Amino acid sequence: MQNHCFNILTFNHPQEDLTCYFTNVKDEKLTRVYHSIVPDEVMQEFGEQEHYYTSFTKAVEGLYPVTKAVSPSYEIKEDENGEQRSYRIHNSSVSISLLKRYYNARIHEYFQVKGFLVKPNFISDTEIWLPSKKYDKTGQFNLFDRYSLKVQYKTVTKQMELLVTSGGTSKVYKQSVEELQESVSPKAFNWVIFENALYKFDELPSAGKRAYHKVFPVWNFDIRDALGETTEAPDKSNKYIKFKAAIDFFYKTYLNTEEFKKLIPIHSNGYIPVEEIRLGRVKSNSNQLLFGEGKTDIVPMNGMKNHGPFDFSDTSKIHFFFIFHKDDVKVAKKMDRFFRGTERGFGGLSKFIHTPYHTEKGFSIMFEDRENPYSEIYQKVTEKHFEPDIQYIAIYISPFSKNTSDKESRKVYYKVKELLLKKGISSQVIDAEKVLSNEKYFYSLPNIAIAILAKLNGIPWRLDNTVKKELIVGVGAFKNPEFNIKYIGSAFSFSNNGRFNRFECFQQDQIKELAGSIIKSVKDYADLNPDIKRLVIHFYKTMNRDELQPIEMGLKRLGLEIPVFIVSINKTESSDIVAFDVSWKDLMPLSGTYINIGYNKFLLFNNTRYSNNNFNFYDGFPFPIKLKIECTQKELVDDIKTVRELIDQVYQFSRMYWKSVRQQNLPVTIKYPEMVAEMLPHFEGNEIPEFGKDNLWFL
Repeated sequence: MQNHCFNILTFNHPQEDLTCYFTNVKDEKLTRVYHSIVPDEVMQEFGEQEHYYTSFTKAVEGLYPVTKAVSPSYEIKEDENGEQRSYRIHNSSVSISLLKRYYNARIHEYFQVKGFLVKPNFISDTEIWLPSKKYDKTGQFNLFDRYSLKVQYKTVTKQMELLVTSGGTSKVYKQSVEELQESVSPKAFNWVIFENALYKFDELPSAGKRAYHKVFPVWNFDIRDALGETTEAPDKSNKYIKFKAAIDFFYKTYLNTEEFKKLIPIHSNGYIPVEEIRLGRVKSNSNQLLFGEGKTDIVPMNGMKNHGPFDFSDTSKIHFFFIFHKDDVKVAKKMDRFFRGTERGFGGLSKFIHTPYHTEKGFSIMFEDRENPYSEIYQKVTEKHFEPDIQYIAIYISPFSKNTSDKESRKVYYKVKELLLKKGISSQVIDAEKVLSNEKYFYSLPNIAIAILAKLNGIPWRLDNTVKKELIVGVGAFKNPEFNIKYIGSAFSFSNNGRFNRFECFQQDQIKELAGSIIKSVKDYADLNPDIKRLVIHFYKTMNRDELQPIEMGLKRLGLEIPVFIVSINKTESSDIVAFDVSWKDLMPLSGTYINIGYNKFLLFNNTRYSNNNFNFYDGFPFPIKLKIECTQKELVDDIKTVRELIDQVYQFSRMYWKSVRQQNLPVTIKYPEMVAEMLPHFEGNEIPEFGKDNLWFL
């Protein structure tokens, strides 16, 4: 029997009313608040303007006091259907938005007075940094454990709520900005610590700017790259256990105390349970996948081993060739043996993905310049003759990792990809160092093999469901830190079985272009399927009116009166709501469990824990994804059956990830476009070569 709890505490208001103080004059010592959240009396006193300023409950000379109840009053009135309903009386209490800011400000001040590091922005939450008990092996850093407290109102209860999260551990250099400045550009510094307070580097007080030897930067990727530090391997241990242990410690040590409860009177029964009524499960067959000869399995690796791929490449004239540095001949030969099936640990491509493996003698490319290989690779690829009726696939043995700290080396990875795409060739990049240093590299071969099959337009597996008359569009995004531009990728599926037929990419502000490409795909689909029933858009965030309107207008021009369902899909981060199955030692809820966290808002647990006895620790412990379901015909999202169907669809599309035989928690409708968007800014003219628009080259 499962037993779930949230990372949420509930609390009562400590008093029945508040007196807050306001002014219309900007003051750095006061909190700026938007006009829509202040009491009416403030606007009556000062006249209408966009922002006002408050000290909250601190009496300051010259500020205008307003006293309001903390809980609203209600009155019974008839609605448009003549039925009696309870309505909130306008301006009868402090607005919820202002109340949340007030509590956040009090919490912020409470921990700051105690001498803890506190992030300066308390508008949405309060982030507290505590000295960590963890040990830094390098001796370079002071470590801090991060916690966040966020005040919420009636999210999953009928009370005030306090969301408690653990943000992991931050590293702060023991070397000062003054010591690091010779190697690190000032633009690389983001958060810094000065005199036991956190600041953005460009918002340091003048005292800090006069004493850079007392300013210590918080580790980030830009500083790492500047110093040439190696990247730590990602922590793949159970994040549910770490997160729950951290917030339990924080609750017991700092929140469940008489002193804190005077400020925020939390209930002493700990984190709230998930009510049974909020729990749901996807259909029992939603994780079933189809493999060769119509056989099914829920585990991709087992299905591929036992039944082979669902479908093969549409051509059997396939030639492989290698691109490698002269020092990596051993690596190329080892990969060649893996693909042939003569190297220990892998049976070969022809057995695993049922694809013939052939390399033409003397066709591979060897280059000599290790530091700057692109110009040499470009020349040799350009001079080579590729037969038009042969599908080539390049195995590029990269002399440096895709994640190397050297930016120029990273660019070569993308430039080689683009060069080959322009020739109509997909490529598979292999990290030379990993092949040689990892004795168990053969475990990576199944992932490489299915990615190769997908790039050759084969189908490793597909969803085992009935195709419906609908077009599914996925829109994902990636913000490139180097260019500080967000790119939007889109993927179009002409069926709900997980097969894609088109990829596009845009910059964030190209709303009309994105809408135009969606409408074009709807038209192409409707030409073949005139009885199309709906358009489903999986979007990487909540879709706003400006983004939706051109799509609705486009459908009207096509004469299609079909509903548009928008499923917003977000990765839960460390500052989000999560839930734990406290009846299981590893705390992660069963795969396919979803929890209602508001009107058509859900947490969906997307993992490989299908039962207590059927879980592989190496598959990982992904946090849930957050879903929000909306529709242009609002009454349709009140239909429970439709909502469940859309949740099921998200769950199923997460099983279509063909870069690995391991489960992915994001659906490919979001993940694939995100991967395309990550690559795009490195391509000439920010354009995907035509061959790459209907090919899974980015896997």
